[in-house]
Amino acid sequence: MKSVKRIDSVFVPVTDMERSEKWYKEVFPFEVVYRSSDGQYVGFRFAEKGELKTALTIYKVEKLPERNHMAFNFYAEDVDAFHSYLTSNGYEASEIHAADGMRFFDFYDPDQNELGVVTFEEVPMDQIK
Repeated sequence: MKSVKRIDSVFVPVTDMERSEKWYKEVFPFEVVYRSSDGQYVGFRFAEKGELKTALTIYKVEKLPERNHMAFNFYAEDVDAFHSYLTSNGYEASEIHAADGMRFFDFYDPDQNELGVVTFEEVPMDQIK
C-alpha cells in the first residue's frame, strides 16, 4: 500500500531564529503553524486555503552544515514577478536563467542558505524521456 502522499516539511538550518523567522515571513506569504516549546524550531506553511502543501521548518544550529547544492526550490507561477518583488525590496537575487524547459534564479537567506525559485514551461508528454 502506498500511503505516502507528499513531502510534509523541509528543514533549513539557521543561526538566529528571531532574525530568520522575520525574514522568511517578509519574503514569503507564510504563516507560523508550529513553534517548539524550546524555541529551536519554527514551522511555516503558505497562507492559503485548501489542501496542505509542503511546510518549511527552520531550526537552530550553532554552525551551518557545509552544502554543495541547494536543498530545494520554491515553485513560482510567475518567476519574473517574484524576482522583481525580491530585487525591488532590496533582496539580492541572481539573474533569471532558462534551460531544459525551466526558468529559475537563486537567492540567499540571512544565513546564506541558497534558495532557488523555478517555473516550468509546458512540455508535451511525448517529449519527456
